[in-house]
Amino acid sequence: AVGGSRGLVHFFDLRSLGASDSTTSTCSPNLLGTYEDAHTEEVTKVRFQPAPDLSGATTNTLVTASEDGLVCTFDTSKPNEEEALSSVLNVGTPLRDVGSFGPNGEGLYCLTGSETMSVWHHDSAQRICDFGDVRAQLGGSAGMSIDYLVGCNWDGNELSLLAGNSDGGAAIYRVDAGSIALTHTLVGGHRGCVRGFVATRQRHWITGGEDARLCEWNLDGPQAAASAVASAAPRVRSTASNPPERRGGPIKHTRKKNSNAPY
Repeated sequence: AVGGSRGLVHFFDLRSLGASDSTTSTCSPNLLGTYEDAHTEEVTKVRFQPAPDLSGATTNTLVTASEDGLVCTFDTSKPNEEEALSSVLNVGTPLRDVGSFGPNGEGLYCLTGSETMSVWHHDSAQRICDFGDVRAQLGGSAGMSIDYLVGCNWDGNELSLLAGNSDGGAAIYRVDAGSIALTHTLVGGHRGCVRGFVATRQRHWITGGEDARLCEWNLDGPQAAASAVASAAPRVRSTASNPPERRGGPIKHTRKKNSNAPY
């Protein structure tokens, strides 16, 4: 699945890239279908929901995020876009990243271009918690400035958030329903902004930065590799004290519509 600049989500069959064609020296993936009605602005992130066993496989559930402030979930096994659309969450701010978490992938984390974070239950369209802009609070608990949020990771037990600063410092936080707690600081590896990471099942994180460096951090290793923070690290509380807020909701299908089906 690929997001487009005009609110489109395209589906391609990458298996066709390996097909030989004697008439041309290049090949392109086959277009399977397009979703075109859910979003009105650029689609900034598309993710298939990981399988519950975290084996690397994915489910048929697709999550999309857009500059229009909406997060949409689709069941791509359905024959057309109208039937596939399961729920719409109105975050209200242009989105930069979105992903699933929870034992059955029932939760969604949302990161915005203004460096705010919220977590949702996508089936019921309830916002579990709106953390807002917590960079100052995150920096205070880590003992360094925090300028941006990088991304989140679900390891089967807890949701983690990686945040960093322009000098290459970064920190990992555990995200709970109403609070964020510092767990590790990652210092001495990068000399510029950290822009991405991969977390392995052996509790090693690999980060990539604007300094063209890849750094591997052993979260169970000595402080030189990843300086672990004591369990009494300060907890950052969410600014939201209201009960879960419902914005958007599950989609009720009442009519048929002809459109291309990706599968």
